[in-house]
Amino acid sequence: MPRIPRSIAEEMVAHAREDLPNEACGMVHANGSEPIAVHRVRNLAESPYRYEMDPLRMMQLEERRDETGERLFAIYHSHVASEARPSPTDVRMAFFPPGEIELEPMFPQTYYILVSLAHDPPDVRAFFIRTGGHIEEEPVEVVEG
Repeated sequence: MPRIPRSIAEEMVAHAREDLPNEACGMVHANGSEPIAVHRVRNLAESPYRYEMDPLRMMQLEERRDETGERLFAIYHSHVASEARPSPTDVRMAFFPPGEIELEPMFPQTYYILVSLAHDPPDVRAFFIRTGGHIEEEPVEVVEG
């Protein structure tokens, strides 16, 4: 079960709202199992229906993790009008090459966090995407701190 500090959850929601009408996306870094920072990543698709993370920014964040010893806790993005659940496109894009769902996903130990703005307050949910395109929801516990 992912334990997410309220400040991290609020930052992802704020990012989702600020990027309207398009989907927002980014990465959450952790120290061990504790999420410590939200890193916004530009959505190159600039679309309300899908996201495409800027690969240069993703590489910069990977280098930062290597330098600091942080780990990738989650990849997050928003859904502007649909539920907080990975869409078929989200699932396909979790693999490389995209759509090769019989392979291992690119980030098999990383949560995929969805922020839905379809309701108020926004819904924040976490999932693992597994080989075969299977989706496993993990209940999110938002904690103070």
